[in-house]
Amino acid sequence: MGYVELKNINKHFKNFHASKDINISIEKGRLVALLGPSGSGKTTILRMIAGLENPDSGEILIDGKVVNNVPGSERGIGFVFQNYALFRYMNVYDNIAFGLRVKKVPEAKIKERVTELISLIDCEGLEKRYPSQLSGGQRQRVAFARALAPNPQILLLDEPFAAIDAKVRLELRTWLREMITKLGITSIFVTHDQDEAIEVADEIIVTNEGRVEQSGNPQELYKNPATPFVARFIGNSVEVKNYEKFRYFEKCSGDSTAYLRPEFVSIFKKGESVQFANSAEEAVVEDIIFRGSNLEVRVRLHGNLISSIRSINDSEIKVGETVDVFIYRLYVVAGDEVVLATNTSLQDEDIVI
Repeated sequence: MGYVELKNINKHFKNFHASKDINISIEKGRLVALLGPSGSGKTTILRMIAGLENPDSGEILIDGKVVNNVPGSERGIGFVFQNYALFRYMNVYDNIAFGLRVKKVPEAKIKERVTELISLIDCEGLEKRYPSQLSGGQRQRVAFARALAPNPQILLLDEPFAAIDAKVRLELRTWLREMITKLGITSIFVTHDQDEAIEVADEIIVTNEGRVEQSGNPQELYKNPATPFVARFIGNSVEVKNYEKFRYFEKCSGDSTAYLRPEFVSIFKKGESVQFANSAEEAVVEDIIFRGSNLEVRVRLHGNLISSIRSINDSEIKVGETVDVFIYRLYVVAGDEVVLATNTSLQDEDIVI
């Protein structure tokens, strides 16, 4: 039995079916990501756990108790909003203290708790500043501390990094994971960014059109997509047609399509001494995109535009150059089945690229 459970949850907004027979079980102390595209239903799930929305049917359980009719303020939940939701007329200290004062905690206890949290979020010396005087990263840390102040049993975060610039976002991902691991608090966060979910979460729950498509730890989900949607959505996959035209791949029985990820492809210069070069196919480079620490090289093979990643330290490849292309594996989708097809020229099935 999970610490947080949703059983057969359905939720409508007028004629829109936002949650369709949702079943989720989250263990105590886990950091879980609700991952999906816009409109997939992930925020609705978070809001129902928080008590901000009520399900039309089904049960929400926290620590084994049904909480459908329990007000959100009595569920032991801390909530961190996407836009911080800090009180602009309160300084850092008072923002963090707000929930404790609502609960009429003695001021001496409040001071002790707020001082502890300010140290935890590395914001010493900022107690008297107002939100407008803080950076985006600092505001998000204060919002995190305010949610933790009343010692909640569950922490919910709605797109916690969406309003922060890219560099700070990367720093806060690491910081958030370290803090939650240190505190051991059961945490659920919503995101549409798969890199964020894979990097931060212990477990990922993928949602699509109001349903749970798949759940599991990041590696399981990435390596073993269970549904066609997950195969398409995770890992920068591109759909490829006539995949049986690729060398050393055979078409699966029945109607099927395939999805290819950049890490399933190697593109190398003519004459480079690389493994499986004799099994490669020729293609012409159509585009090269600089990604900072690496390059994305795009070629067209059997009518499909596919890409691979090369290090900036590798020999230079230019647009228009004829190169060798080797495809290690791809995902084949036939109906509701997803199969990992491997290049038959590979002798070692354990090779990972």
